Amino acid sequence: MKKDKQLKYKYGKLAESMLSYYDHLDLRLFDDLHDDGFAYIMANVRGVNMLDLNETEITNESIRLISILEYVKELRVKGCHQLDDGCVNDLNKITSLELLHLKNTSVTIDGLLKLDALTNLKTLLFSADDVEAIKEKMLQLKTMHPACEFVIDGKPYYFNAIDRFIYAIKGQPYSYRLKIKKGSIDAPWSSWLGHPSDNYIEAEAQGPYSLDDIEWIEINPVEKRAEGKLVPEKEVDHSAAIIKLLEGLSFPFMVTGGVISVYILKTEL
Repeated sequence: MKKDKQLKYKYGKLAESMLSYYDHLDLRLFDDLHDDGFAYIMANVRGVNMLDLNETEITNESIRLISILEYVKELRVKGCHQLDDGCVNDLNKITSLELLHLKNTSVTIDGLLKLDALTNLKTLLFSADDVEAIKEKMLQLKTMHPACEFVIDGKPYYFNAIDRFIYAIKGQPYSYRLKIKKGSIDAPWSSWLGHPSDNYIEAEAQGPYSLDDIEWIEINPVEKRAEGKLVPEKEVDHSAAIIKLLEGLSFPFMVTGGVISVYILKTEL
């Protein structure tokens, strides 16, 4: 009862004036806003285009409340230090999200990698202690959200196109070989391709070679899949998936006799 009186005293007039739907709802005025206060204010709200809770005292419980709204397109919770990976499951329910601002919260890259339902996400802002250490996970995040822009601690994060290419083909049943400038194309096919450093690429049977020495990379898209001892191998052509990847990376390529020749570009995306 005492808590209800305190909430009514502090937020009563605002709560009584709240509408069902908002284009922009900014609650930063209450820098000490906590879960109970937020729930009290939001009792009649059904949907918000942009909800600004930056630097308030909300916890994961308020994210649960937000997740049951009809929609939220932009959620700004920068500096809400009590938010951590425990709110990720509820964040993942807010499928209308187009912008999510998590800078200076305790939500980690591992938590972000669980946001697989946010297919409308266009901008994601967050913090990381060591950006270089999460490079592989950032590639995974970009694969999950290819149309999304990422900003880490206020700086746009750019992806090396070659890194994205190598990550995307990792573990795929393709075969590769490198065409070296002034060299022949009689190298054996390799089952994997690697990028050991910024300026080098290697294949299972070749290299590493400098990017400047590589004329193109050949990809055999046909997978030979064993069906059983008495059944001939089944051939599965993955050309369509490879071409879609190359077009997304803006890598020039040509197809000759079923083999895809790729011209690698040192670009950032």
